[in-house]
Amino acid sequence: MQKVKFCAIVILLAGITGSVWAINLTKWKYCSQITFEGKAGEYYRADITPQIYNAAKPDLSDIRIIESGGRQIPYLIAKPYDVASRQEYSPKIINRSTGPRDVSLVTLDFDRQIMKNSIEVVTGGDNFRRAVKVEGSNDNIKFFTLVKQAFVFAVTDRKWSRFSDVDLPLNDYRYLRITIAPMPDERDNPVIQDVRVFKSENKPAARTPAVLVCTNHTEDEKENLSIYEYDLGFCNLPITEIQLSVDDKSFYRHVSVEGRNALKRRIKIASEDNRERFEDVNESWNYITGSTIYRYISDDGKKQEKTTLPIYSGAGTYRYLRITISNYDDRPLGLQAVSAEMIAHKIVFSAVDNVKPVLLYVGSEAANMPQYDIVHKLDNPLQVAAAVATLGAVTENPLFGKVELKSVPWTEKHKSILLIIMVAVVLVLGVLIFKSARSIQKAGSN
Repeated sequence: MQKVKFCAIVILLAGITGSVWAINLTKWKYCSQITFEGKAGEYYRADITPQIYNAAKPDLSDIRIIESGGRQIPYLIAKPYDVASRQEYSPKIINRSTGPRDVSLVTLDFDRQIMKNSIEVVTGGDNFRRAVKVEGSNDNIKFFTLVKQAFVFAVTDRKWSRFSDVDLPLNDYRYLRITIAPMPDERDNPVIQDVRVFKSENKPAARTPAVLVCTNHTEDEKENLSIYEYDLGFCNLPITEIQLSVDDKSFYRHVSVEGRNALKRRIKIASEDNRERFEDVNESWNYITGSTIYRYISDDGKKQEKTTLPIYSGAGTYRYLRITISNYDDRPLGLQAVSAEMIAHKIVFSAVDNVKPVLLYVGSEAANMPQYDIVHKLDNPLQVAAAVATLGAVTENPLFGKVELKSVPWTEKHKSILLIIMVAVVLVLGVLIFKSARSIQKAGSN
């Protein structure tokens, strides 16, 4: 009964918009009913749901909001972002030296005590995995361990696989001592080319969990890789990070993430006859991000860990994900679960009175980005006072794909009336002509 009622609303709106507004609802595949909480002032605000992302074009340009009077409701879409700052320091590099077991050392002097929480260690080479130790001091004599063991590494033939960042506990030591150990098969001391130091701060935007379902797990014993495949269930979700839940108490691994929106794609293959032939092949994976995850206990007994992979804006959003963990010479990690989070877009639209129901339409390949005055009226749409609205379940638009009814001319609708009018006009003209002719004859007789 509820579905029948919803379809009736859609058809009613289609009838109205067809006569008073320039939008053809037969070109939209899906629609969603909007519900409202509380009384709005001038605006409502709602979160874009996973179903809307999946049905919409990647840029969300095909969204339209239609009220019961048949008119479009102006809207704009905004996305919250993390507020991040990063200050870089340029300390003096002093005391370059080597130590036992061919390690290389440098000491950084900041001239004073300053707060910092990350460094970038640039070393030579294209294919390596070197251990890093970081210590801090205020007198350049007695040093305290900040990072007992981290790694910097690079992998040939993959431009993205060079990682030089090391996270530090927030500290204000004047001096930092960096120690780089060579790999077991390296004969020379590694060269520390440069060290950059940063203080990073981040005010995160609110996140929404996204469900990941594991669809496959394989172990590549030759390359010592653990490969996991997951399904998000929806395309185009604005995923911001992936969290790995690992059982191991101490580890350090490189992880890469790839994605695709389909499992298979159809390609045309050569044929001996004139008939077209096709073959389904696996869709290729696209690189999204890569970074390191780690967990260890520092000398002061504190647990240091990083198990989250950030996904930066512009990296691509896909439904299917492949996560590859490089185990090097260690045993595979005990990966228990993988979760994801996203920052949902907000849709802000003008409040409407007594024009409910209101429907959101989505899924039109032909639609372009609409242009509304509201974009110029609101400088900060995420902060403007707005009541809460909720986007309902996405359902098929019953009008999609149907032939648009063309308006029938009045003369075609009322042929009989037109015929009567024409006959009447002919009779009137005949009478007038007859009277005019008689008048002319009388005037000639006289």
